[in-house]
Amino acid sequence: MELVRLIRRSLLLTLHVLAGMLLAPLVLTSRTGAGLHTHSHVIGWWHNRAADILGVSITVSGPRPQSPALLVSNHVSWLDVVVLGGLTHSDFVSKYEIRQWPLIGWLASLAGTVFIRRGNNEAGAVSEQIGHRLRNQGLLTLFPEGTTTDGRQVRPFFSRLFAAAIDTGTDVIPATLRYHIDGAHDPVAPYIDNQSIAQNLRNLITRDRTQVNVVLGQPISLDGHSRKEISELTRTAITDALQGPEQIPLSNRSRAPAVQPVC
Repeated sequence: MELVRLIRRSLLLTLHVLAGMLLAPLVLTSRTGAGLHTHSHVIGWWHNRAADILGVSITVSGPRPQSPALLVSNHVSWLDVVVLGGLTHSDFVSKYEIRQWPLIGWLASLAGTVFIRRGNNEAGAVSEQIGHRLRNQGLLTLFPEGTTTDGRQVRPFFSRLFAAAIDTGTDVIPATLRYHIDGAHDPVAPYIDNQSIAQNLRNLITRDRTQVNVVLGQPISLDGHSRKEISELTRTAITDALQGPEQIPLSNRSRAPAVQPVC
């Protein structure tokens, strides 16, 4: 069964990536503050269909964020972008190195990703890029840990990334991703250690399904807080949600579209 699943999903995913390559430059639209990029509804469809192909089952609780907002999430896997991109139609803040990746960097750029360089002299430029998008009614998702974890913990946040939210008076909304296997910790989904993305993808493709619970929190108050304090408040909200009840009552959650397992 695993071999059949591997072949089927690999073929479907390859065709889906090719479809994205063809569609991305054909459905460009001008977004205020973001320039000319692939239409957000097409990007959302692409993420949801990718989740569908990979057998990702998503449950979500909390209100969907409305722009302008800075959505701040813990970071477990490259799948985080697929999950949150399908749910929110958000653009993402990513390290500049990804812009150099073949194909992925090009598609991410067309999708409206804000690429940031890390370094001692880059804090101002990073804040300016994020602030420009927020001032123009953008919805951006940020992974301030700067790296992925096993999903059991939340690393310290880079607080300088919150400066733009303070400067623009934009809501900071915590988002918590909890990958699980029927409520128990999922050791397969995290993209950590010395794995290659191909190894991680194969592990995900060959199993029956991947489950993730997304908790979208209430906006963090900016009043009278420094960027470090806002960073800590957001991290605490995410940590609390991560350690909360494993199962969320059905009446308090809604399922994302098109995320039923393929096999």
